[in-house]
Amino acid sequence: MSVSTLDGSPSIPVPPATLPPAATQPARSWARRAAGMLPNIVVFSGLGAVLYFGHRTGWELPRLSAIVGTAAAPTDDWCEEHLVPESQCVECNKDLFPRPKEFGFCRTHGVAECVLDHPELAQTHEAPQLPKYDTAKAISLLPRPENNSRNTLHKMLVQFASAQAAAKAGIDVDVVQERSITEALASSGEVRFDPTRVAHLSTKAPGSVAAVLKKKGDRVKAGEVVALIDAASVGQAKSQLLQAIVQMQLTETTVERLKGATANGAISKKSLIEAESEHKQAEIAFLAARQTLSNLGFVVPADVERHDAKQVSEELQLLGVPAEIEIPNGGRQLANLLPMRSVFEGTIVAADVARGEVVDAAKSLFTVADPSSMWLILNVRQEDARLVKEGLPVAFQPDDGTPEVRGCVSWLSPVVDERTRTLEVRVAIENADGRLRDNTFGTGRIILREEPNAITVPLKSVQSTSDAHFVFVRDKDYLKEGAHKVFHVRQVRIGGKNGDHIELLAGVLPGEIVATEGSGAILAQLLRSSFGAGCGCHEE
Repeated sequence: MSVSTLDGSPSIPVPPATLPPAATQPARSWARRAAGMLPNIVVFSGLGAVLYFGHRTGWELPRLSAIVGTAAAPTDDWCEEHLVPESQCVECNKDLFPRPKEFGFCRTHGVAECVLDHPELAQTHEAPQLPKYDTAKAISLLPRPENNSRNTLHKMLVQFASAQAAAKAGIDVDVVQERSITEALASSGEVRFDPTRVAHLSTKAPGSVAAVLKKKGDRVKAGEVVALIDAASVGQAKSQLLQAIVQMQLTETTVERLKGATANGAISKKSLIEAESEHKQAEIAFLAARQTLSNLGFVVPADVERHDAKQVSEELQLLGVPAEIEIPNGGRQLANLLPMRSVFEGTIVAADVARGEVVDAAKSLFTVADPSSMWLILNVRQEDARLVKEGLPVAFQPDDGTPEVRGCVSWLSPVVDERTRTLEVRVAIENADGRLRDNTFGTGRIILREEPNAITVPLKSVQSTSDAHFVFVRDKDYLKEGAHKVFHVRQVRIGGKNGDHIELLAGVLPGEIVATEGSGAILAQLLRSSFGAGCGCHEE
């Protein structure tokens, strides 16, 4: 750069460093902007290269062998989508493997192409064997996983290039068989004594304990004496009965004597009437005294009023006390003894009494329980209560390792516990051998359904998508030489489980062969093929 002098003389070169800062600022700003845009240019160039490569290759990465230069030349007779020779692919060439007539979705059983309604679809050489039970009823019994009626994966076939290829892929098979299946509602439970067979024994009259004849844990029979109570009121009742008998006998004799005298005219009828009235009053007193003893548990002889006073006194002395019981202190003359008896056969599970103790009717001295029949109380969730009916069988496994016992539902509570939101279910269980004990906890299973001939497959055979469940049924001609190695895709309805097997309420029939090992890989390949075709797994 140069500048002119004021007089027009030649310009003198001026170094750039001597220029003012304003003269060099635009050049530096442009350079900085260019440097800042360079990374963006590189990124967009890379994205453009990726888009171009993806468009040219169909968005598929090359195999390692192709990258390293060892890829074999592709053959024309190979279906990359279904992994079988193109000339044998039954999916690409529908005429190679004609499909049966389509029947659509079965609303009764909830599967497409239902073999229950159309057994001709079954892949068996023998005549198809239909279920021996009402599968539709079993389906409706409990909430079951459902299939989407728009899912169309069942229309596809899974094909292998050869049986050896299937074996190499880890595919194993098993036969659809009949097995026993039990579906039950599990619940925690507690065993209790039947409250109607538990008695709390107390004295019927206040007094003191004269003898304790039984202790806790003893077995007792119905009516067996467990204790003797010395009660003054018992002696008074016996004395009143004796007096009433004597008075009744005396008035009866008087009436008989006056009847004869009245007939002869020796006395007036008024005296006879008065005597008969006194006799009636004596009879009433006798009946009242006898009822008092009956209320205390004594059994008064029916003809005791015919005995003389001495005999009646002896009979009443130890009335109700068995002769084999040893009376304490040699007191066989004690008329106050009141026997306490068990009301039924059972076991004394509680005893709170001692000899000499003063007792009354308010205190329970013995508790007798009959363990031959127990109650099992199960706590069932409110939402499951609709499944429980009276008479359903129940299996109960105690936590203490006692063998499983069985009973039947006898009652379902109409009240929901406000805290646990459960209902009580009562089960009557026979316990003749005494294995069950009061307050035993365990797990009960209310048997909703028992099917000895359920159609089952191994658990690993069943595969699921988000809206349907499938098994893969081997074609009946699979083992024939030259036959296409095909598995049919079947929608199924899942039922109960038995160990490592599961019931299929619809979708297969006994005798068909399903894939077990490797069925997950089959589903993956099936989904891969459906996605490769634009995901036609659902009808519009």
